[in-house]
Amino acid sequence: MKKIKKINGFTLIEVMIVLILLTLSFMVFLRALNTGKSVRANSELRTIQGVILNSIENEIRARRFDENISPPWSPQIGEDSGESSVEQFDDIDDFHNYTISSLSEYPAYGLSVSVSYVLPESKFRVSQNSQTNYKNVAVMISHKTLPSITDTMIISSGL
Repeated sequence: MKKIKKINGFTLIEVMIVLILLTLSFMVFLRALNTGKSVRANSELRTIQGVILNSIENEIRARRFDENISPPWSPQIGEDSGESSVEQFDDIDDFHNYTISSLSEYPAYGLSVSVSYVLPESKFRVSQNSQTNYKNVAVMISHKTLPSITDTMIISSGL
C-alpha cells in the first residue's frame, strides 16, 4: 500500500490570489492618498483666495464713504482725477472697476471690484443712478484653475 503524504504549504493559485488582493488594496490606498493631497492643495489655494479677499475688503473699508463728507454724495462712481493707484484712493467708490489680472505676490490670482449705490427697499440688490446712503461693493478674487469667489459688502454712510 502506498502512503499518501500530506503536503503543507500554499498552491500557486493561492499565492496568485493573495498577490492580486494585495495589489488591489495598495491601489485603493494610493488613490486615497492622492485624493488627500489634491484636497489639501485646493484647500490651500482657497485659503489664499480668502486672505486676498479679506485684505482688499479691509483696504476698502479703511476709506471714507464718499469724496464729500456729508450729503449730497458725489454722483461720480470711480476714480477721481489724480487718483491712479490704490494708495491715492481716498473713498470707497474709487475702487469701482479696479482690476488686477495678476497679483505680484500671487501671480495665479486676480481681483476685480465694482461699486454702486443701492437702496434698502430693493434689498440692496438694485443699482441706483442716484446717490443713496448705501454703497454695494462686490469683490471677486479669481484663480487660474479654481472657480472665482465673490463677496458683497453693503457700506453705509453712517448717517
